[in-house]
Amino acid sequence: MRPAVRALVELMPPHEGAGDLVDWDEAETALGVPLPGDFRDFLTVYGVGTIDNRLEIASLEAGESDRVDIPAMTRHASGDRGTEESGARRPLRPEPGSLIGWGRLKSYGDTYGLLYWRMDGPDPDLWPVVVRKHGVEGFTEHPRGMADFLGRLLQDAGSLPWDQRDVFGAPHSRFVHRREEERLNAEGIDPWEYLDDLYEELDDPDEDVAVEITSPSGETTVYRRGEVPADIAADLARMREHLTVPDNGELRPAVGLPTPVAAIPNLTFLGLGFRDGTLEITASIALGSPDSGPLQLSAPLQVSVRISGPQGGPGEQVATVETSSTTGRIEVTRERPHTFSVKVPASGSLWEGGRLMSDLATGAGGASVVLSVTDDGVGAFRRAVGVTVTPGAENILRASWPPQV
Repeated sequence: MRPAVRALVELMPPHEGAGDLVDWDEAETALGVPLPGDFRDFLTVYGVGTIDNRLEIASLEAGESDRVDIPAMTRHASGDRGTEESGARRPLRPEPGSLIGWGRLKSYGDTYGLLYWRMDGPDPDLWPVVVRKHGVEGFTEHPRGMADFLGRLLQDAGSLPWDQRDVFGAPHSRFVHRREEERLNAEGIDPWEYLDDLYEELDDPDEDVAVEITSPSGETTVYRRGEVPADIAADLARMREHLTVPDNGELRPAVGLPTPVAAIPNLTFLGLGFRDGTLEITASIALGSPDSGPLQLSAPLQVSVRISGPQGGPGEQVATVETSSTTGRIEVTRERPHTFSVKVPASGSLWEGGRLMSDLATGAGGASVVLSVTDDGVGAFRRAVGVTVTPGAENILRASWPPQV
């Protein structure tokens, strides 16, 4: 996984069940153009969906009329040679410098901006991001890729007035996969309800103080809007989830606080992808309790992958994961989960006709992938927090795809 996508996961963790299975050889052949690696990683980890009901990621294939897709956006870009204000001209695809669409900016369902790559050279990983906003003269170009562009949006939003933000900003921004959004809407749940409270807090110009913190010695530190450090903002967001504020202003625990068993380290699938006969798995190890940790793991991780499907018998392969740790240890805290990826070559019989990919996406035919991480640090952590598991599995973390409901 590219470093920019790894950084994005830390700023905006994907929800459970996010991520898409994509046959990139087939997808890129249909589009007639290779796509940047960070976009492939993004779809593996997050999938097609929307950030804060404002920034929508385009799908690889044409879909519903109210959704954006890369083929339609790219056709539109070929006919959209510039803005009326500037008369700027863009080459037509497939000429060098032409535009390929990957997303849009929207407000209350109406598009106000389009997000492209500019085909600058044969290496798609070097293509800059180009933004065109309606009513703004010309194009804005960002020299780095899509994932870095999104990361900068999330980090910089907090310093902007709320009506100038394209996303709300880390650590509050959320990505919601398209299928999750559709599921919640079908159940009568607003996927974006969290934004109402966030924008309501910003909407009062007289309330400039964001938070006051008093130390045990009596010293008071006042943080104003846009000045709250990221770690304090994250702590406040977690507290908000578990506290209620009655009419008298007194904070009280909300119903259903996490139990100590949530301190068990969680191994979670972030996504899967298939390319050149290889299954790439992206996963995360995180802590579930705010007062636990850190979890110390050895680098490189010892990972076992077990793939099973109807057209090939169960198979198991042990893989060693390369990490960025230079000390031989990986530290996992509640603020910093550890995200990693592993590539597993699959046998021809298992992947015949691409059936397993489809089966994994739908859970059909009993197709599944089981990911295991074995480390003495897991057992030490569990003992320290008083958690017991099945004898013999003390040092093992496991996760399954499709997710077990």
